[in-house]
Amino acid sequence: MKVLIMYFSQTGNTEKIASAIYDEVSLSNTADLKNLDNVDPGSLSDYEQVFIGSPIHAGTIAKELQDFLKKIPLLPKMRLAGFITHAATAYPKQTLEQMTQPFVDICKNKEIKYLGCFNCQGYLADFMHEAVQKMQDASNEEWQEKVKRMTGHPNADDEANAKAFARTSLKS
Repeated sequence: MKVLIMYFSQTGNTEKIASAIYDEVSLSNTADLKNLDNVDPGSLSDYEQVFIGSPIHAGTIAKELQDFLKKIPLLPKMRLAGFITHAATAYPKQTLEQMTQPFVDICKNKEIKYLGCFNCQGYLADFMHEAVQKMQDASNEEWQEKVKRMTGHPNADDEANAKAFARTSLKS
């Protein structure tokens, strides 16, 4: 199977998960790993399955990726699996579904088989800490606890879980 793993990453979290998925997929498939900037929407027809990764910005996938998805042509034979990274240690299922709705919508609109989405704890870029702490109205103690929980992510367990997701989606 010919597979594309594409991603948008600003801090390296999503890129790290993309690389883990690529490592797994390339063991038994022809695979390409590309940054969003290096992918033309029309080229997706060259692939049987595409993994698309994004950080979560303001409760949804990055605008850059949303804009890309709008340009995808009708692809009834393609399969799509998403993956996201975020600073929260956990989200309720309903919130995750809302965040990844753009993947669901594009699959429905372009007749693509949707294979689900892997979500992964990431580390929030240092320059964003103050703004996010303020937005969440977290005390210094609460914020330090959140930072402690996100430090080191994505880690080896996260990468192993991403690889397991890749194996499962390839079999779907």
